[in-house]
Amino acid sequence: MSELRIKQLRYEFSYPGKIVLHPVVPTITLRGAFGYALAQVIARNAHIPVIADQVELYRRIFMPINNVGAYSSRNLDLARPFVLRGFYSRADKRSFILEVNLFGEATDFESFFDTVIETIAFMGVGPNKQVCKLLKISSCMVNVETPAPKRFLEVDFLTPCSRLKSEGLIFKDEIPFYVLFARLADRVQELYKLYESDREFPGDNKFVAELKHQAKNILWKKLSGGVCSASRTSGRTGQTMYLDGFCGSMGYCGDFSCYTLYLKYLPYINLGRFNVFGCGWCNMEYKDTISDTRRIV
Repeated sequence: MSELRIKQLRYEFSYPGKIVLHPVVPTITLRGAFGYALAQVIARNAHIPVIADQVELYRRIFMPINNVGAYSSRNLDLARPFVLRGFYSRADKRSFILEVNLFGEATDFESFFDTVIETIAFMGVGPNKQVCKLLKISSCMVNVETPAPKRFLEVDFLTPCSRLKSEGLIFKDEIPFYVLFARLADRVQELYKLYESDREFPGDNKFVAELKHQAKNILWKKLSGGVCSASRTSGRTGQTMYLDGFCGSMGYCGDFSCYTLYLKYLPYINLGRFNVFGCGWCNMEYKDTISDTRRIV
């Protein structure tokens, strides 16, 4: 069976003092820097001399346009071929680990993304434009394993899952399983159709629609957390982006065997709005039981 190709790159940014990044979603601070660095790398690439081709590549990576070409989506923001997430690795915040996950055809362009990240470090990060020392830590293709499902599933939302929508509603205080699964399935299918053009993901639209409907039978309970209010204001445009969304742990109970084809990608694919730059980062774990104080049923 075909798998979505994923390559995971890790870098360490270090600075003599505190690296100032967004307090809730640190990698959202890199959004503008990433776009600018990407444009610089493309413009200086001798293999792409035509400006129109440079613009096309920039848009395909940073801001793919909906309803163009063979694939169209109901989503305003199409899935990009990468996501960023990261964390401070020192208590004094003088070191930051950046993780870049590449999807599909983007996995063949590791050196290109290396140059983009190097350019960001050289230009300086955060509001103070701190020029950082950069160390590439690792690079590996991800072997996406399918863990055997158990009766309970616990999902930790490490960063706000911004504007997660289903049936016209936005879910912030808790995330029912059918909402989580619907948006995850959409994201995986979109990544496949956009960046695995020569490969076919198993399951047609009818199959996925049936799974989404069945997912309403999975019980859910909020174990911890709730609405996390956050925003980011662009230093260049002054535009404010509201990142509000659920942050915490959700517990789910039921038969997950028919959802594993998609659930296995959850730890690698961020969900919700602004997912490319760190929102909606999740971890998951199947469990035999959940303690009495956090019981679902």
